[in-house]
Amino acid sequence: EKIILSGDRDLLQLIDNKTTVWLTKKGVSEVDKVDGDRLKELFGLQPYQIVELKALMGDASDNIPGVKGVGEKTAVSLLEEYSNIDNIYQNIESIKGELKEKLENDKEMAYISRTLATIKRDCEFDFDVSKMIVKIPFENKLFDFFKEWNFTSLLKNEKLFSSVEIKEKKEVKKEKLNKENIEKIASEKIDYFCYDLKNMEFFVNDKLYQLEQNFQMFDDFISVDEILNKFSCIFENEDILKITKSAKNDMHALTGYGIKLNNYFDLSVADYVLNCGIKTIIDFGTDEYISVMQSEKSDLGKQGLEFVYRNIEKPLTNILFDMEMNGFKINSKILDELENEFDDKLESLTKEIYIQAGEEFNISSPKQVAYILFEKLGIKAYNNKKQSTSATKLDELRYIPIVDNILTYRKYAKLKTTYVDVYKKLCAENGNIIHTTFNQTLTNTGRLSSSEPNLQNIPTRDDIGKGLRKIFESKFENGKIISADYSQIELRLLADMSGEQKLIDAFKNGVDIHTNTASEIFGVDKESVTDIQRREAKAVNFGIIYGISDFGLSQNIKSTRMQAKQYIDSYFINYPKVKEFMDNNVKFAVENGYAITKYGRKRKIPEISSSKYMMRQFGERVAMNMPLQGTASDIIKLAMINVYNRFLKENMKSQLILQIHDELIVDACENEVQKAETILKEEMENCVKLQVPLIVSMGVGDTLYDCK
Repeated sequence: EKIILSGDRDLLQLIDNKTTVWLTKKGVSEVDKVDGDRLKELFGLQPYQIVELKALMGDASDNIPGVKGVGEKTAVSLLEEYSNIDNIYQNIESIKGELKEKLENDKEMAYISRTLATIKRDCEFDFDVSKMIVKIPFENKLFDFFKEWNFTSLLKNEKLFSSVEIKEKKEVKKEKLNKENIEKIASEKIDYFCYDLKNMEFFVNDKLYQLEQNFQMFDDFISVDEILNKFSCIFENEDILKITKSAKNDMHALTGYGIKLNNYFDLSVADYVLNCGIKTIIDFGTDEYISVMQSEKSDLGKQGLEFVYRNIEKPLTNILFDMEMNGFKINSKILDELENEFDDKLESLTKEIYIQAGEEFNISSPKQVAYILFEKLGIKAYNNKKQSTSATKLDELRYIPIVDNILTYRKYAKLKTTYVDVYKKLCAENGNIIHTTFNQTLTNTGRLSSSEPNLQNIPTRDDIGKGLRKIFESKFENGKIISADYSQIELRLLADMSGEQKLIDAFKNGVDIHTNTASEIFGVDKESVTDIQRREAKAVNFGIIYGISDFGLSQNIKSTRMQAKQYIDSYFINYPKVKEFMDNNVKFAVENGYAITKYGRKRKIPEISSSKYMMRQFGERVAMNMPLQGTASDIIKLAMINVYNRFLKENMKSQLILQIHDELIVDACENEVQKAETILKEEMENCVKLQVPLIVSMGVGDTLYDCK
């Protein structure tokens, strides 16, 4: 008897008198044991008809097209009557109306789909069952192999290994957490306190205490409240080092009990600093925290990363926690007005598009849009390119009214679903305060990201999207929102780190850097630089930072590739130190396997040694940019720390509430606005000393919109 365990319904075609498929369901522990009878009960089909079903209805997830316009209900009905598609087409004349037309139009596609849906089961291959036998316990050399490749889940399984040494090394005294040992832990001398609040595990003085499932009606019931309140003296004790996988998550959990987390080592943040650029999985038990911490502390020292962890990332954790708790206030009245405005606009656009198309269709469906534009209306793709409905391709056809309306519809629909609907739901849950989550250990550059919701991607490019910024306001009565944004920080860092004197002098003298570059690469006086030349020079300036190719630049400025190459070559001729700086960054990364920022942050770049050209090119671009972008992220983080500490020192009520890449947002109470502006400007412009000045542009207003 053969049992196939899977959530893939395609495998139902394999059912026979000796084969059953046990279907798993997401989020459900039970499985549905499907044999021939159960399949008939579920779908009214026999196993071979699963393939026939896919031939008719298709399967978008597997790119099986099927017959256009035939869904599951129709397909099952046809198979109940005709058994398979061969019989359907042999009796096509007995099928009437629109269904017949659909079947005839897509006959070839139906047979192709059946072939695509059929699982091949006649493959020839060598198979020796005896080679598949695994002897357990494993030998010691396999333990070393698992350890080398970080198979941490397997390493924790004591049954897999026979070595006495391994068992002794892995053996941990485990005790059930009860009222007696809670008291004992809280009162005894402790150097390290390792814990996992999610699983209620505590490793103290070489013993692992676990809160096993307990029920309130039992005598030995212990509540989480009781445990945490009893351990508050440990969490808040500056002399006891707490070791955790996520200090910020713990702060959120503990703050509900009035507990402040002091003196901690964050294993995930340390891992992020050590392995930035390589995705790692933090998967080890609470009893291993101390050895992992000691290893990470040692590695931070050896790799020169102590400053990044101790002076940037660790203090930032507390600040991000406070920012998440503070949140950003939403004006629900303006949000409702925006919702109504978007709904009205979508309704009017829908009506207009239907009139232009001559029929109703799903405007959100790329497939249906493609049919209307390219088949029904006969619109030709630009330059006879592939008939795509992507925004980039449709933008080339925007001069056609229906295309312009469809793109506008998409914009409003995205704004409504991505922002308005999400914000309304969150406001209802949190009393008009939106709390984002700042991800400290996610990006490869050291930058922060924001999620649930992402408040770093609030639209800024056009008036429709920017209108969303009007809903963000101060939580203080008559308070103001302050925006402080670094001006051209990466270009300033390029001047500083490359030592290119022309750029340094330009920034020192307050010269417009894009006009200055245009003057150099086009060979004209600054006063003669045209708007077009400045715009193209701006694209070159920012393109150089990201290691742009001549092809990439040509796409950005709509020029020929040759012209773009001339601009880049001219730039490097005029700024030779920049070329040298970029080349040295790549050389360093090739030799060391990583790029490094001004403050020691490293990003590992395994792609730079790839045998694949495109991957290697990507690695080289990362090597060029990481020292600049990573340093910029270090500087904004240092500025956040300094601003936050100044606010604390001066007992201010104003709050740091958001960071958007090179911009800090502060919610200032009425009588602190000017003081908060001064602190922001002072701390941001003076948090580091460079060869060029750091300039911060300020904006103040009743809403986030008014700041720009």
